[in-house]
Amino acid sequence: MTLKTDQKSAPQYAHIAIDVPLRTLFTYRIPKDFKDTIQRGKRVIVPFGRKEVIGICLKIDGNLSGIKETDLKEVLSVLDDSPLIDEDYIAWLEFASDYYCTPMGQVFSQAIPPYYFDIKKTESKKKIRFKEISHDLHLHSRLVTLTEEQEKVYDEIIKHSHEYFPALIHGITGSGKTEIYIRLIRKVLEQNQSALFLVPEIGLTPQMMARLNEHFKGSLLVYHSGLTKNQRLNQWQSCLETTPKVLVGTRSALFAPFNNLGLIVVDEEHDHSYKQEDRFRYHARDLAISRARQRNIPVVLGSATPSLESFFQTKRGKYHLFELKKRIAGAALPEIRVVNFGREKEQTETPLLVSQSIHDAIGHFTKKGKQMMLFVGQRGFSQNAYCVSCQQIQICPNCSVGLKFHKQQGNLKCHYCDYSIPFNGECLSCQKKALTLLGFGTQSVEEEISSMHPKLVVTRLDSDSVTNLSKLRQVFNDFAQGKINLIIGTQMISKGHDFENIGFVGVLGIDAHLGLPDFRAGEKAFQNLVQVAGRAGRVDKKGHVIVQSLMPDHASIQMGIKQDFQKFADHELEIRKALHYPPYSRLVQFRFLSTVENRLKDFMGTWSVFLDQVRSQMSVDDIQILGPTEMPIAKVRGKHRHHVVLKIKRGLKISDIVNYLVNDLNQRKLTGIQYQVDVDAVGLV
Repeated sequence: MTLKTDQKSAPQYAHIAIDVPLRTLFTYRIPKDFKDTIQRGKRVIVPFGRKEVIGICLKIDGNLSGIKETDLKEVLSVLDDSPLIDEDYIAWLEFASDYYCTPMGQVFSQAIPPYYFDIKKTESKKKIRFKEISHDLHLHSRLVTLTEEQEKVYDEIIKHSHEYFPALIHGITGSGKTEIYIRLIRKVLEQNQSALFLVPEIGLTPQMMARLNEHFKGSLLVYHSGLTKNQRLNQWQSCLETTPKVLVGTRSALFAPFNNLGLIVVDEEHDHSYKQEDRFRYHARDLAISRARQRNIPVVLGSATPSLESFFQTKRGKYHLFELKKRIAGAALPEIRVVNFGREKEQTETPLLVSQSIHDAIGHFTKKGKQMMLFVGQRGFSQNAYCVSCQQIQICPNCSVGLKFHKQQGNLKCHYCDYSIPFNGECLSCQKKALTLLGFGTQSVEEEISSMHPKLVVTRLDSDSVTNLSKLRQVFNDFAQGKINLIIGTQMISKGHDFENIGFVGVLGIDAHLGLPDFRAGEKAFQNLVQVAGRAGRVDKKGHVIVQSLMPDHASIQMGIKQDFQKFADHELEIRKALHYPPYSRLVQFRFLSTVENRLKDFMGTWSVFLDQVRSQMSVDDIQILGPTEMPIAKVRGKHRHHVVLKIKRGLKISDIVNYLVNDLNQRKLTGIQYQVDVDAVGLV
């Protein structure tokens, strides 16, 4: 006998997540025709204001929660025959929404391709066309047998292949972390499961894809912002298939809708590129941990310079630490020495930007037929244009940062908003032609190297010279084939790349990190130094590294030269603990932006009174509230910036205090002031 459903007791209302910056679901009446078809996880079309939008149904019930029935509009259409995403995936995103204090609508818009929220495209039903993705890169492939060290790490992780097992592999550069990843992935595919492989930047994907393609051809997918929207849509949809796949991608690849996921790998886990800096401000490494926990699968983090947050978790027993202390094939770590460039310039009065020691090394390794890399901490030709008449640095009118000179374009350019003006030597302040250039960048270093070593084939690798993935792939192809002698680049060359014939690496401008008002400045300098140095001397050849510094005695540089991560971590963690900085606390940054400076200052003065009241109710051992104060870079893209920083004791529920502050801000109905909330903020500049 079939029981009839009482229509009065049947769910009447749908609660929909819509992509707007409001922390609420929107309630709609369910028409009789949709009562049997609407379901959690399905997309719906609903009226919103004066337009129609696509949202995702998250809840169906008969409760109005104080809303008047007459105020409700109806669901217009249900778009999916079955839920677009499964229950586990929704539950994980709901956790992320709560953890990062971000509305579910904005979380969905980040996780799901924009195609699914475009009414015109959804209704047209046209077949999506996309250009096939090439993984070609000419590398010298080699068959590798795992060392005893690697074998131990692999065996221990594979023992836990059917359970949540967070593993941190701290392996020195060239120790063969990737080979362990490959073996783990192969095992996962054999078990009819898929694997997710995250890398921090697009620059790492061509070489990694080519390497993985040798092992997993036919099962390999890729996902990053360098693809077209249709290519990304195709790769995302391929993850819905039941056949095992290997997906390699940057942070957004984390949201691939696998229903058979068996392993997550986060390579170069320390890299700050894993942090999303707008709208849904998640950290891909930390969300990867939560996804693995929910799926009950292993997650492997790898780095030669682990983040202090991850390393701290191994000390607490939350993650399992594995160490690789030897390079594969008997290769030795590079020999690193530091040059005090300030003293060299003082003693020799040299006009050179690059130390004579580095020039001598370039000549020496050129004769030996070795390839070389020079890391430069700044793109452009110079760091600043300085007026000798009025003693002013040329500042961007939209941002409170100095303009950088780009010789090839002949302009002064802002690296924050891309504002630029022709360079004619005239000062913006006093209008006198008295500008001189200070500092150096990749362009000026390239010019000096090409002038002093004219027979070398030199290529510059930065965001000015390489604007798309095909150009990047071409540079790596040419370098792998020996067509390029020396690459000069920014952080694009500092990690992950594995070329066999690099004999020498020069490091310039590492001091730039140390001058920033950022508690992570020392960590970034150490990581960059060790990572860049690690490009030298792969396989059975010892490499050589020279670091050119104005602060050679700084602890981060001295420990970086020795590549002593343990000593650096102990030193830095002691400082962090004393100052209650992460990993001993969690940071939440409230940023406030306005085009009208006085309006912003007036509001911050008013809100500081409220914050004083909050402070009086809190224990300083639990929560410290810093500010409000002007941000170190006080203006970006025409908007003045202030911030409030919360240091919250680990273990406390962040969303409670954040929601309390957000509710107060929303009640004030700010006009002309925008605020942003960044949970687990990476940088405070």
